[in-house]
Amino acid sequence: MMQAEITPAAIALVGLLTALFLHDFVTLARNRRLLLLQLVVFAIGGTLIVYPEIARRLAHFVGIGRGVDFVLYPLVIWLVRESLLSRRRRHDEQERVTELVRAFAASGAHEVVQSRDRAPAHSSGPSAS
Repeated sequence: MMQAEITPAAIALVGLLTALFLHDFVTLARNRRLLLLQLVVFAIGGTLIVYPEIARRLAHFVGIGRGVDFVLYPLVIWLVRESLLSRRRRHDEQERVTELVRAFAASGAHEVVQSRDRAPAHSSGPSAS
């Protein structure tokens, strides 16, 4: 049977996972699927924190030397993916904002031209009597 390793670091990390989940539970209350996925991932993470022997055994099973590497390799890949997706979303949002600003400017210019065309002609200069 595996022994739980309750260290100050384990307590702090599990506490952080709990706090992050509670924060997201409040802010993402409508997105139940995302919360369920996050709960599963955090539960697995918490289990690997409290029972690091599981990570060690899994790592050795797949040919990785240390349990922490077994956790870090997919984490780094996921973070790179998230970074690339975030960059792409930011670029797409910038393009949408640019298009909206152009449409707004064109709409405003069109209104100015229409208001000039409807305005009565004023004669400039003094009137001759």
